[in-house]
Amino acid sequence: MLLKNKFFCYLAIVLGALAQGIGIGLFLDPYGMAPGGVMGIAIMISKFTGFQTGSLILIINLPLLASAFFFFGRSFFVRTTVATLLVSLSVDFFSKITPPSEDRIICAVAGGSLIAISLGVIFKAGGSTGGMDIIVRFLRKSFPHLKSGTIFLIVDGIICAFMGIAFRNVNNALYAFVALAVCSRLLDLILYGADEAKLVFIFSDKSDKIMKSLLVNLEVGASYLTGEGGFSGNKQKIIMCAIKKSRFPKLSEIVKDIDEKSFMVVSSASEIYGKGFKKYNELLL
Repeated sequence: MLLKNKFFCYLAIVLGALAQGIGIGLFLDPYGMAPGGVMGIAIMISKFTGFQTGSLILIINLPLLASAFFFFGRSFFVRTTVATLLVSLSVDFFSKITPPSEDRIICAVAGGSLIAISLGVIFKAGGSTGGMDIIVRFLRKSFPHLKSGTIFLIVDGIICAFMGIAFRNVNNALYAFVALAVCSRLLDLILYGADEAKLVFIFSDKSDKIMKSLLVNLEVGASYLTGEGGFSGNKQKIIMCAIKKSRFPKLSEIVKDIDEKSFMVVSSASEIYGKGFKKYNELLL
């Protein structure tokens, strides 16, 4: 859900930027792990030129920020600019601190997790951290069926591969892939939630009784679909119901108690929009 209160939006942006600064500056940058995107390109240039990574992130972002103003509006531009500046400053600051661990796997997981938390929080606050985030926004407009984390994984994965070749360091590229995979998966969980809903179709001769019990005992929404038996040709009411995963066992118990001979088809539904589920503005993330 997108945050509405302006104060909390900017507070989320500040905290998110700090989280990303810690993830990159404290865990990834010291070991040359470049998890794709602008930050990855900045880390690579920094290693070759000696320029500070945070400053390079800001320089590369300038043309992307300009395009964000024209395509996504003033509010998105301002929040993204604030986030980008804060990320740049926090990366430079935390890069001067000694990393808390020498284990690169731990650093990759910690760095990827912090970046995912940062991106999720800032996205929900109506902004981005610039760079690849803006590009992902553009791609989401053209390919709305793809989740943000999936797009990050595909695009940044390609960049990671090129960086492994440029650095001639396969190990660093593999560690970067670990950070990227963790970031991609966690980001999707933060933005879209886990696979927490079930879509249920119930075929029964006692459909009216089952429907009444569902509405009374579970207080869930359900609808009738009209079906026809392929063999018998008999008309039949089919109950369709979307329900939270945690409440499904109760639904199953109700159907079983009323009609043990019923036929029930259950599938996972990770994205359901409407009352009781996700808000439609989450499609923007």
